[in-house]
Amino acid sequence: MKKKKIYKVIGIMTGTSMDGIDISFCSTDGLKKIKILHEKSYNFSLIEQLFIKKIKIKNKKAKRLIEQNDLKISKIIISYLNKFLREFEITNKNVDFISLSGQTILHIPSEKFTLQLGNPKLISKYFKLNVISDFRIKDILNGGQGAPIGAYYHKLLIQKINPKSVIINLGGVANFSLISKNKFISSDIGPANAISDDLMFYFFKKKFDKNGKLASLGNKDSKIIDLYKKNFFFKKKFPKSLDRNNFFYIFDRLKKLKPYDAINTSVNLTIYSILNLVNHKICSDKNEIIFTGGGRKNKYLVNTLRGLKKDLKFSIIDDYKLNGDLIEAQMFAYIGVRSIKKLILSSPNTTGVRKSLTGGKLYKFNF
Repeated sequence: MKKKKIYKVIGIMTGTSMDGIDISFCSTDGLKKIKILHEKSYNFSLIEQLFIKKIKIKNKKAKRLIEQNDLKISKIIISYLNKFLREFEITNKNVDFISLSGQTILHIPSEKFTLQLGNPKLISKYFKLNVISDFRIKDILNGGQGAPIGAYYHKLLIQKINPKSVIINLGGVANFSLISKNKFISSDIGPANAISDDLMFYFFKKKFDKNGKLASLGNKDSKIIDLYKKNFFFKKKFPKSLDRNNFFYIFDRLKKLKPYDAINTSVNLTIYSILNLVNHKICSDKNEIIFTGGGRKNKYLVNTLRGLKKDLKFSIIDDYKLNGDLIEAQMFAYIGVRSIKKLILSSPNTTGVRKSLTGGKLYKFNF
């Protein structure tokens, strides 16, 4: 592929919330420049969401099951990308390549295994475009956690908005990025929307708790929160990463509570994870927390934190004229270019990898 200074890239993100697909068409150099050309979020249908959540793959030995579901996920991605291209009248000649995150199904870095479904070869062949994907693999094979893999885009946003801020992404899993003493640090900190969303479907057959309204009507269960705090994950040093289902044993206990109390408690688990971070020494000089991801819309969560930490400013990324639903799609467009240019995607302070390295694999369409 011909090397350029600036590329026009379609970034595609299907997150651990498993609620939809975000697509962002960007012009970027993978360094300091990024311009959003067109972008949009699409909600999965309830049937699609249930299908994805029901995919149960326990290890890499389930090859046939992986292949079957990879094909189905690829078809879902293709259908929404087709819709996006038609809606914004984008043709191949205007696109340099697609940067694909893939739908994370299983993430076990301790076993050097991570699984994102969505076949880049198939997608490349269908759209007759080059596709770059598999961003986590090189990191994991070199001792890293493989997540959060897009942190260097958060670094760019921090530098532009407020160097003393912390960006916290509230997707299915919560992760943060910050700059401390000239070191860039990023890590997962706990579950975010995954448990709450699953509870909403379990109790009400709804995708999520809009604005945190139902959470605000319930009361937290201190025993479950105390059990949550004892999880070994919180004793690990940064950086660290989570699989969506690492706290599923908590979900089993929450199901036994009254619905509003269960949802309130699940949000308070995320609140604890955030407080655990902001009270850490690496945040001692920070004056602002900026939320991205779907969880930023949970008013109960944000307002509770404002009441508990009055010395900190709590913002959402939209306050800075950025669409918080599409930051992750922009991120994959950005790191796709970084990958093409062999720039750093992960470092010892972002994923725990042994040394800073690039990542991703380019799947070329044979014209």
